[in-house]
Amino acid sequence: MGERRLCYGCMEMKLDYHKVCPNCGYADNTPYDPDYIAPGTVLVDRYAVGIKIGHNSEGATYIGYNQSLSSKVLIREYMPQGLCRRVQGRATISVNPEHVVQYKALMEEFKELNKNLAHMRTISHINPTLDLFEANNTTYAVYEYLEGIKLIDYLNENAGELTWKQVSELFPPFFTSLSLIHNQNIVHRAISPETIYVTERGELRLCGFSIPAVRTEDTELPCEMFHGYAAPEQYFPNMRQGTWTDVYGISAVLYRILTGCKPTDAPSRMKSDNLCPPHETNTNVPEHVSMVIMEGLSLSYEKRIRTITELVTRLFEQEQTESIPISQTVPPPKPVQPVHQPHPQKPQAKQQPKQPQKQQNPQKPKQKKPAPETVRYDKEDYIADNHENVIDRIKVPIIITVLLICVLLVIAIIIMNLIDMSSADSTQPTDITMYYAETTDNIVTELVTEKETVQQNLADSQMPNLIAKNFDQVKQQFEADGWIHFEPTYEYSDRYKSGLIISQGVAAGESFKSGSIIPVVVSKGPSKVQLPPFEGKSLAAYEAELEGIGLTNYNTSTVVNYDVENGYVTGLSKAPGEMFDLTGGETLMIYYADNPLPLDSSVQNNNTYVPQPAQTPANRQVVVETQPVPDTPAAPADDSSSEAENPEEPAVDENAGNNDSNTGDTPSNDNAEANNNNAGLFEVSPEQ
Repeated sequence: MGERRLCYGCMEMKLDYHKVCPNCGYADNTPYDPDYIAPGTVLVDRYAVGIKIGHNSEGATYIGYNQSLSSKVLIREYMPQGLCRRVQGRATISVNPEHVVQYKALMEEFKELNKNLAHMRTISHINPTLDLFEANNTTYAVYEYLEGIKLIDYLNENAGELTWKQVSELFPPFFTSLSLIHNQNIVHRAISPETIYVTERGELRLCGFSIPAVRTEDTELPCEMFHGYAAPEQYFPNMRQGTWTDVYGISAVLYRILTGCKPTDAPSRMKSDNLCPPHETNTNVPEHVSMVIMEGLSLSYEKRIRTITELVTRLFEQEQTESIPISQTVPPPKPVQPVHQPHPQKPQAKQQPKQPQKQQNPQKPKQKKPAPETVRYDKEDYIADNHENVIDRIKVPIIITVLLICVLLVIAIIIMNLIDMSSADSTQPTDITMYYAETTDNIVTELVTEKETVQQNLADSQMPNLIAKNFDQVKQQFEADGWIHFEPTYEYSDRYKSGLIISQGVAAGESFKSGSIIPVVVSKGPSKVQLPPFEGKSLAAYEAELEGIGLTNYNTSTVVNYDVENGYVTGLSKAPGEMFDLTGGETLMIYYADNPLPLDSSVQNNNTYVPQPAQTPANRQVVVETQPVPDTPAAPADDSSSEAENPEEPAVDENAGNNDSNTGDTPSNDNAEANNNNAGLFEVSPEQ
């Protein structure tokens, strides 16, 4: 006998020299898709990966082998389509840089779903998660390997349909498990003959759980839709989904089982609904069952049956009501007959003494006579017994009375002690008050808990995942019909771009009541930004650029710089290219040119302002001082007087600016700058 090894096609042992598996026909040299894991790969030193047996936009499913338990399993790999790719020749997944946030957000949904399924291992008729682990830059979920066939194949083996009697025996346990799943806030969204398996023991198992984005049109991932079984709200992302979505799916499955025909897909029905009730297609289907199924297939989720419990109750209530009248009609005749029977017997008993029969007459007086005699004897015996037990009977009330008196005395003593203690110690009432306050607090807490429980029971919707989605788009989408109202708060985030939702007050998948206010945290972008260059930009353009990157904490200041056009930025308090912390309370100063226009001056080619003789500091001061009333112009003699007061000041020609350094009595550069800064006084002076 040769060595045995696993066949990666069926995970059964085969002889080593067998190149083709005798069980499934899988050949060792069968090529595989390089976008998926190569058969024979071992994950976390425990699970051997076989061939891929299915995939959708969420990821791929492989047949696997648990080497620790020597058992076959199913391995689900998270690999969202369009967001990542397989590294060539390796099992590692490489995430596209522009989709990192979305990849991680959807992976968290994948983890949360499988964690919830792992907690429901005790629920039968589903395929729960056995293990969950991370490897190769992704997440893997392990499920039990099912030995059975799909429901669609089972129907094909049974003439394509089942009777209502067969359905009523096969599906009730499945309905119970589905209702328990809904109680855990899990909606399947893909119930169909393709996702329901019939095991070797004749039990139904629900498989194919995926995140909501896979089962809804126009979402982050390409949609996997089971047409004919998918509810109308799955074709429109802005429509509400909930337990009623699965009600549509299971009703469509019942329609298919009882009629042998798949229902028309929801979009076609929304254009022209010509779906016939099941009892019109198959007359063996009970009419009340047919009507309930059609209510479960209602295109409007508001008119549709809301829960699986309601669906089951409606399906089987007719059979219960038919059995109730039978049980009620039996008891009434039973009590009526014995009531009427004594009446005809009594006149017969009166007529019999008139007949000469002597045997019956003496029997009746004998029965009547002993009765009073026995009563007399009983009374005498009773009286005698009373005389003998008088003492015993008196003892009981005496003892009770004594005990009551003792209890009253004890209560009176306790009350007196409490009164004395309260008068002697004033802290005692405080302790009592504190005790009652604590008790009251406990009661209030319990009441709040009950109120929250009631609110949870009133929940009619399931919260979608909002993480990493644009807040403005989400708000416009969900607040339009009043389904959700948002209460946003804004925070800086180095992970999420500005405008994306960071967190939500109600986690994805949890139930909530329509119209509720849901708090969300919206990203304001990164907390540190790089200052952009300012050269050649106007103040308005530069301010718009700063606000575009989230920098609003800045101030502006004017400077005189004839090298820069008026209104254009000349400098910053920090160098361009440096990082600016938006959360540190720092304020950025922006300097921009605001150059005053000269009066009788000329501007050289080098943009240097040349002051004129009348623009000396002394003259400016005189002008300002001689303007008590702005509307009254100053006398022309002021200029001559000013010149008289400064006889030694030389005249300034056009080249005076270049010769200031050679004349000791001419104004210095500092004075020239002062002249430039004060030139505005002359622009508003009445003399000008």
